[in-house]
Amino acid sequence: MTTTIPKFAHLQIPLEDVVKATDNFHHDNIIGRGGLGHVYKGQLQRSGELIKISALRLDRKHGGGVVEFWTEVSMLSDLKHPNIVSIVGFCDDKHEKIIVTTYEAKNGSLKEHLSNPNLTWTQRLKICVGVARALSYLHCDEGRGYGVIHLNVNSSTILLDENWEPKLSGFKVSIKQSLNRMDQVFLSEPIGTIGYIDPEIGKTKGVTCKSDIYAFGVVLFEILCGRRAYIRNDANRFLAPLVMQHYENETLPDIIHPDLKNQMSGFQISVRSLRTYSEMAYSCLKEERSHRPHMLNIVNELEKVLEKALKFQPPPPENFGNNLEHLKIELDDIKLATHNFSDTNEIISSDCYTWYSIELCHFDKENASFIEGISKSKLFKRHDAVVIKRFLLEVDELEEELFFTELEVLASVKHHNIVTLIGFCVEGFEMILVTEKFSNGSLGDYLGNAKKMHNLTWEKRLKICIDGVHALNYLHYEMADKKMMIHSDIDPFRFGLYENWRAKIQDFELAVFLPPNQKDEALCKRTYFKSTWHVDPEYVKTGKLKRESDVYSFGVVMFEILCGRRAQDQIYLKQSEKGLVHVARQNFSNGTIEDIIDPILKEETGKQSHSPIRRANKDSLYTFLKVANQCVAETQDQRPTMKAVLNELEKALVFQVSQVCLCLCVIIGCILS
Repeated sequence: MTTTIPKFAHLQIPLEDVVKATDNFHHDNIIGRGGLGHVYKGQLQRSGELIKISALRLDRKHGGGVVEFWTEVSMLSDLKHPNIVSIVGFCDDKHEKIIVTTYEAKNGSLKEHLSNPNLTWTQRLKICVGVARALSYLHCDEGRGYGVIHLNVNSSTILLDENWEPKLSGFKVSIKQSLNRMDQVFLSEPIGTIGYIDPEIGKTKGVTCKSDIYAFGVVLFEILCGRRAYIRNDANRFLAPLVMQHYENETLPDIIHPDLKNQMSGFQISVRSLRTYSEMAYSCLKEERSHRPHMLNIVNELEKVLEKALKFQPPPPENFGNNLEHLKIELDDIKLATHNFSDTNEIISSDCYTWYSIELCHFDKENASFIEGISKSKLFKRHDAVVIKRFLLEVDELEEELFFTELEVLASVKHHNIVTLIGFCVEGFEMILVTEKFSNGSLGDYLGNAKKMHNLTWEKRLKICIDGVHALNYLHYEMADKKMMIHSDIDPFRFGLYENWRAKIQDFELAVFLPPNQKDEALCKRTYFKSTWHVDPEYVKTGKLKRESDVYSFGVVMFEILCGRRAQDQIYLKQSEKGLVHVARQNFSNGTIEDIIDPILKEETGKQSHSPIRRANKDSLYTFLKVANQCVAETQDQRPTMKAVLNELEKALVFQVSQVCLCLCVIIGCILS
C-alpha cells in the first residue's frame, strides 16, 4: 500500500528502486543501527543521476515507529540547510517504511570521533559552529513561518561528511512550534537520549527550544572532553553534572581531552578560545531555562571562538620548545603560593591583569637534568620574592598574544637593566608570568608623593634614568643576532626599583620585534594606549612605530622625574589638556622651566640647603633639561637616539658627582683643619 498524502507524493520512491540501490538491504551496506531500524548505504538512480544515499528502514519485527516515520518525512521535506541532512524521498510500500536521504556520513557520526586524537581543535570548533547554525535555522528562521524543536540532538545524530562538515539528522521526535512560542512550554513526556535530556522537563512537564540548547551544551562538552554523555558502567556515568561540578570548582581543565591539554601546554592552540568555548557550553547547561542563551547568541560566540582559533599563530618552536622547559612552573605551586590567588597577596589589579607578590618555592629545573637518581620531591628548592602577573584572558581578546610576546621578550633578552624572568605557567586556562620582585616598587609609586620623592635625590634620579637608557639602548641597538626591539609602552610604572634605587625596565607585552635588515619602523597601529600621556604623537597619527617612539616616551618620564609628578597631574592639565609635556616645552622655550621643577630639587639647588651633598648641580640640571626637551620633539626625526641621550645623562651625572666629591673634600678638609 502506498501513501495518499498529496504533499509528499513527489518524494515517493518505489520499493524496487530502494531494494536495488541497497543490494536488497545487504548486511555489508549497514552503516548504522537506531531505535527505528537499520540504516543502509546505497546508490539510487534518481532523475537520470546516480546518487549516494542512506536508507533508514523501519524494523517491521517490533512494529511501531509510524508516527516517527511521518514526523521525520514531514520535517525534512520542509528543511533546506547545508548542515541538515537532505531528504531524497521515502518508501511506503508493501509494509515497508523507508526514509531515503543523501549519504552524508562518510566519516560516520560525531560519537565515533569524540576521542579521535587526529580531530584538531579547529575541526572540532567547525563542527560545533555547523551544528549551532543548523539549530539556529530550526529555531529562528522566519522563511518557514514556524520553528522546529529538534529534541534529539546528540553526538550520534550529528553526521560528518567527507570534509568533516556536520549534518544534523534524527528528526523522528521533532515538533513544530510558532516562532513566537518557541520559549513556551510544549507539554510532553521526557523525550530524547539519555544523558542529553533537559532536566527541566520533569518540573515543567514539557519542552521548549531551550531543551535543544541543553542537549547541545552536552555535545559541546563531549567534544571538549572527548567522552560520551553517558557511560553505563562508569563511576561518573553522566557527563553533564560532572562538567558542571568541575567548571564551578575551576578544575574543568582536569577533564579536558588529553590531546587538547597537551596542545594547550605546548602552545599549539588558543587557550582563550578554549576558555570562551567552555563558558558558552556551561551557560547552555544552566538549570533555569531562562538563563540559557538563545541559539543566535551561541552561533555568534562560537563563530568568534573559531575565528580566534584560526587566527592564533603558535609561537616559533625555537622560542617555546625545550629551551624554556626549565622555566615552567606548575599551576598547583602557584596556587599554593598565592593561596589560590587570594586577595591577600594581590598588589594591583587592572582590566587585563592581576599582580600578586609572594614567596614562591619551586624546583630549580635547570639543574634537575644534572642530578641522577633523585626524585623531584628531594631536589633542592629555590626561594624567591617574586611577582606573579596573571593574564585575564576573558577580558581582552589580545591578552593571549600579549602574553606570548612578553614571554618571548623576557626569555630572549639578557641585560642587567631588564627585569628577570623567574618562570611561567601555561596550564588549564591560566597564563602566568613570574618575575623578580622589586624591593622599592616602581617609579610610578613615587611620583606625586612628596614624602616618597624625598628618598630620590637628584643623583638617584639621574641613575634611574641612566639605567632606563641602558636598557632601551640595548633593545634598540645591542641585542644578539642583530635583532631590534621597540618597547612601545614606556611610562614610570615600567621602571622597577630594586636595592640601592637602581632601575630595571619591565612589562614587555606590547613590545615589537623587528627582524634584521627590516626598515627601521613597524606599522603597528593601535587604537588603545595604556598611557596616552606618554605615547609618541607621530605614532598616533601615522601608525609608524620607531625607536624614536620610545625616545619620546622616555623623554616624558624624564620630565616626570624632574618635576616629581605624573604627566597627567591636574596641576598640568589645568594649563594644557596635553599635560606635562606641553607645559614643560612651553616653559623651556620661555626660559621659565625652573617654575615646574620639583621643589625638593630646588631646595637641593638653593644656597640654604642643609646638606651640601644633596645639592643638585645647575649644570647637571641644565644638561638633563636640554636632552629631555629634545626627546619630546613633536616629530620623530628631531629626536636623539638613545646613545645620544645616554651620553648627555652621563655628563649630567659627572657634573653632579663632581660637585658631591668637591663638597666631601671641603668637609673633610674642614674636619682635618
